[in-house]
Amino acid sequence: MIDFESRESHLLLNPSIPAGERTRLQSFVPPLDAHVFVATSGTTGTLKLVALSKRAILASAAAVNQRLGTIGQDVWCRVLPLFHVGGIGIEARAHLAGARVAAMEWDAWVFAARREITLASLVPAQVHDLVAASLAPPPALRAILVGAGPFDADLDARARTLGWPLLWSYGMSECASTIAIEDVLLPHLEARVEPDGHLALRGASLLTGYATEEGLIDPKVAGWFISEDLGEVDGRTLRVRGRAADFIKIGGESVDLNRLGRIAEEVARVRGGDAAVLAVADQRLGYVIHLAVTVDGIDGAFNERVLPFERARQIHRLVAIPRSPLGKLLRSQLARQISE
Repeated sequence: MIDFESRESHLLLNPSIPAGERTRLQSFVPPLDAHVFVATSGTTGTLKLVALSKRAILASAAAVNQRLGTIGQDVWCRVLPLFHVGGIGIEARAHLAGARVAAMEWDAWVFAARREITLASLVPAQVHDLVAASLAPPPALRAILVGAGPFDADLDARARTLGWPLLWSYGMSECASTIAIEDVLLPHLEARVEPDGHLALRGASLLTGYATEEGLIDPKVAGWFISEDLGEVDGRTLRVRGRAADFIKIGGESVDLNRLGRIAEEVARVRGGDAAVLAVADQRLGYVIHLAVTVDGIDGAFNERVLPFERARQIHRLVAIPRSPLGKLLRSQLARQISE
């Protein structure tokens, strides 16, 4: 467990990381007091460490507590791992408020039966599990922060019909978790849009830097962190359009890979499998879409739901789609898997 008041530093890694990669990342840790280090890949696919001061983590936690009105009688349910900022954030919020944390492995039925929980953080895949099982929320639950994935209006509507109190959030490791809730920027942060459309952020919860083979690298410019995300800012309203790497051009047409990915996943679920889209460079069109699937029959249904230029040009049958413990597609790993 993290002692947020001590000067001790902590390296929190996924237990499934191969031993060689774990040793490599351990060698990156700089001599910084009162920091937490978590792994992230960004758009490169190569793991590096984000160095977050405990002060930054607590600044984010205090802002979320203020937004949710967290009190000492609250019970946070933590199903997110501690090697992820979402899990760390729950522990920090409970620490500041004097609230209790109920940690558990994810099981939709068990979660819905936890009558004591009042607050929780989930990823979209977990919300999908609750909706697919037609489960009702426990009576004391008053808010669920949903993050680590794009907003899905259909899933949101179905969950709310069942009574689940969802608050869609936007966050990132570099900001020690949550940045905005329901498109409203939290008070500890400022945001602006760079000339190229990228979101830039400044505030108390920003990273100290990246711990890499070259040492500790601080990416901030005059206190601003320029993210990989595209979006819009209007006063305290922040809307995210996606990552720059998730938008491609096919024959001059702009294509959102996140949208195509959601369609592929929906089609795959109906057939009891999984699927993901991959953009592959094409000399004539710029990019074309390939589809990775774990069961047959997905490509036809996928192609019926997308525009002609978005249809899959090639299908790759895999045993499993590479995803993080939170269900995020590991696109760089998928590309390597297909190329091999």
